[in-house]
Amino acid sequence: MKTGIVIQARRSSTRLKDKILMELPAGSGISMLGRVIMRAKKVCDNVILATSDNQDDDLTEQEALKYGADVFRGSLDDVLMRYIKACEKYGIERVVRITADCPCIDDEVIKECVKIHENSSADYVSNVEKRTFPHGLDTEVITLDALKRTDREEKDIKVREHVTWHARKNDSYIKIDFLEKSGHDYSDIRITVDTYEDYALMNIVYFMLGSDFNYKDIINLFEKNKWLKILNNQIYQKYVWKNEQEEIAEALKLLKLNGMNNAFKLLERNK
Repeated sequence: MKTGIVIQARRSSTRLKDKILMELPAGSGISMLGRVIMRAKKVCDNVILATSDNQDDDLTEQEALKYGADVFRGSLDDVLMRYIKACEKYGIERVVRITADCPCIDDEVIKECVKIHENSSADYVSNVEKRTFPHGLDTEVITLDALKRTDREEKDIKVREHVTWHARKNDSYIKIDFLEKSGHDYSDIRITVDTYEDYALMNIVYFMLGSDFNYKDIINLFEKNKWLKILNNQIYQKYVWKNEQEEIAEALKLLKLNGMNNAFKLLERNK
């Protein structure tokens, strides 16, 4: 079964447009997308950028080619189909899914997830469903067959945007969780980039650690410098909710956290 890493990326991020083309660290001449590709290539040579066919992403394609990635371009909104067609084009049967806004991805974490998948009958292996790794080390391994099955079963375009969400939440798929081996939970560390606060923190990480670091170096850095978590600990991680009730419950938490008490009371009365 041929394994490949497929990186999803687009310039039209809603919270921080063009973040994938920002230099990391600032002034280095290397984009965040370039960092992700270089780190992915430590695992295997089959690294594919899956981006949109919008004209805006001509630059995304050029940037990926500069760092030696193959490129597939498809639907902006139907990311699931973009993944399926990218895998078909390059003959990938076992796909490692990572995103271009996670410039700290770790080759050892990826290799371990792939190894677990190879030695099992699982459709899906990840370190995100039961999260003990920091946000930003997200690694998912799924078969092309499972993606095609998802294509048949899931028609909601908002769910298809998140590619693996259907498989993650459906008990009929065989799934294995990869947990941090020390037994500690480091999910309160956020090293993904959605906002300027995230980007500022990522610059600090790269300035303090250089570019050749692993996830243990990151954990040690945050353990020794606990103030780092303050920089982006109020950033909300996007998610797809199962139903309206779950989404409203999360909205109530956010309203209360941000002191919007009148809105909290209004929504709570009418939920």
